[in-house]
Amino acid sequence: MNGGWFKKDLQLLHDVDKIRHIPSVIVQGRYDMVCPARTAWRLHKAWPEAEFHFVADAGHSAKESGTEAKLVEAANKFKDL
Repeated sequence: MNGGWFKKDLQLLHDVDKIRHIPSVIVQGRYDMVCPARTAWRLHKAWPEAEFHFVADAGHSAKESGTEAKLVEAANKFKDL
């Protein structure tokens, strides 16, 4: 929304080749009104190597049970890298 550290709109999508080699997981809540699902899906389409999880009963919070489970699963997957 506020651009964060990005220098231009859509920078992550345009520069995805710079991070494509990094093992990644995208976790998106269906009812997330802060970061709408279409943005996560668009990122996944540009970065199909990134694992994508759509949490049907979650919003934006990482503390929602479905989202938390996927984030812990991802962290455990990467802990030995």
